[in-house]
Amino acid sequence: MPLLIDRLKTLLQEDIQDLTRLSELLNKERTALKERSNDSLKLLTSEKSSRIKSIEHRAKEKAKLFIDAGHQIRKGEFEKVIADIPDPELQALWRKVNVGLRFCQDQNTINGKVVSHSLKRVNKLMDIVRGQHNKPNLYGSSGKESSIGGLNSIAKA
Repeated sequence: MPLLIDRLKTLLQEDIQDLTRLSELLNKERTALKERSNDSLKLLTSEKSSRIKSIEHRAKEKAKLFIDAGHQIRKGEFEKVIADIPDPELQALWRKVNVGLRFCQDQNTINGKVVSHSLKRVNKLMDIVRGQHNKPNLYGSSGKESSIGGLNSIAKA
């Protein structure tokens, strides 16, 4: 199992590097979203996608290492195996990767909320331009806001 542990450490260290960079990208993405900088968003999205693909590729490689070592891939199995290996460095790397993943997921959720709020603002402005600003908003069966009422258009095409 030493080869498994050494290779696993290398993969985890690479994950940490990519997660650190991904966190930086998500922070820049949030700024670009707030500033509505489309050019920056395109570049950031491309690099973000590349980092995520690298992390996913290594996840598959780690899963293969576990399978080759005779372990099953099921919920909680990775953590159990890592906890049973008497290697503090490996366990520390594993924890750091998991913390990094959760942090990036949280940042991505926040960015999604920024996008959602921006979309709502744009839709409200478009409603005003279309003359639909006096309509009350109600919640439909899906739990999303929807407008009711007639149209009072500012301009006609």
